[in-house]
Amino acid sequence: MGEKLAFCRKSCYCLPVNREDIRMKMKKMSFLAAIVAAGGLSAADIELPKPETQGGMPLQEALQSRRTGRSFSDRALPREVLSNLLWSAIGVNRDDGRRTAPTALNRQEITLYVCIPEGTFRYDAAANKLVQTSEKRAGDAPLMVIFTADTARQPERFCHVDCGFVGQNIYLFCASQKLATVFRASFKAEDYRPLLNLGENEQILYVQAVGYPK
Repeated sequence: MGEKLAFCRKSCYCLPVNREDIRMKMKKMSFLAAIVAAGGLSAADIELPKPETQGGMPLQEALQSRRTGRSFSDRALPREVLSNLLWSAIGVNRDDGRRTAPTALNRQEITLYVCIPEGTFRYDAAANKLVQTSEKRAGDAPLMVIFTADTARQPERFCHVDCGFVGQNIYLFCASQKLATVFRASFKAEDYRPLLNLGENEQILYVQAVGYPK
């Protein structure tokens, strides 16, 4: 009937074992191991909640509330808030893959990385997830957003303009959520570069600190 009796030496009881169940579990474990080995799954990656794309603070009110804040509490941003922030910054808002922030000729050369308590991650906008690049982090706020640009896809002067669009999106989101934020052009890129696993033509241009105000 598919069941065999296995002898338990300590208790001297005979326990039923379904060998077909064991075979199926072993196959499933082998399949998952193969996916991880092939790089298709990482236990360290973070699947973000679906972003909220409706409602929120009216634009005029967010503009009125927009300001720079440089003092942050230690409180980490909940996953829902992080997901909404990244979508607002540069998320996919159309079926053709275009973003909430424009880029010249739609080159989409800007990539965002985040330093959070769990480490450093690259934001995969299409999949709405964080891909870990390091277990370490840098920065002085619970969330550090690092702006990089692929200068092989876009002249560098356009990259700076495109980063400005993304940074303003983050400012307006933070205003709507009563978060403090500051966009920085003055920072030590060498603090972040080892954490990011950058592409050949990828450059760090700016960082933006975000957190609950102290």
